[in-house]
Amino acid sequence: MRDLTDVVGIVTGASRGVGPHIAGHLARAGVRLALVARSEEGLRATADQIGQHGFKPLVVPGDISEEDDQARIVETVRRELGPAGVLVNNAGIERITRFQDAPVETIKQVLLVNLFGAEAMTRLVLPDMLAAARGHIVNIGSVGGRTAYPYATVNSSAKHGLVGFTWSLREELRGTGVGVSAVYPTLIADVGISAAWQGGRRPRLLGRVGPDDVALAVLKCIRENKVEMTVAPVMEKVADVMSALSPRLTAWIARSGGIHSYLRKVADAQGNSP
Repeated sequence: MRDLTDVVGIVTGASRGVGPHIAGHLARAGVRLALVARSEEGLRATADQIGQHGFKPLVVPGDISEEDDQARIVETVRRELGPAGVLVNNAGIERITRFQDAPVETIKQVLLVNLFGAEAMTRLVLPDMLAAARGHIVNIGSVGGRTAYPYATVNSSAKHGLVGFTWSLREELRGTGVGVSAVYPTLIADVGISAAWQGGRRPRLLGRVGPDDVALAVLKCIRENKVEMTVAPVMEKVADVMSALSPRLTAWIARSGGIHSYLRKVADAQGNSP
């Protein structure tokens, strides 16, 4: 989809973190946006910022882990803007903790938002995309969905699920005109969950990228129909490729580079937080 002018797009998780940056880049590319998140106040702030440069996005508050909200969101976008031609499944929650300390409700909510919500939203927009023989879905995953990610085990399992969902659905839709992609960022600087982590000095190997780097990767996936892009410093990209060949070697490198011990400190700090 080289030309995104007047294409209707939905961005979930658009009220904070990398979401507003993804929405901003899509809007500047000409996409007529609907912004989705639970926080109406955060969505309106994003919409106001984007609206200064052109079309003001439609604000659709909702919880993508709830089936009634999923249907209402897609129907509202269809009624107000038209059928969605782009869906960015960006909404996500994360809890850094020792797995045995994670409440069952936390496990359930992470899986519902990070994996079920993405699949359910995709299922709802697909009929319109298939009818138009044109469209693109981008799932925002994580480097932690490609490698061992201790102390974020629940989030990692959901993100690993997104990898399988992306590749499987992409093959299923081959030849239909609808593309499916995944973007795998490492820790994002300045915004998002990891910006507030307390675990001491970050290991150099862990790396950080800017939110605009992630947003540009989303655009590239849509325009060039790329199946996946890892957004990370060079060494972490190498580790990401190596993980497909030898997960054990990749885990050893992460342990040796201090990444796992750093994540343990983050988990312990969060466990002691009020």
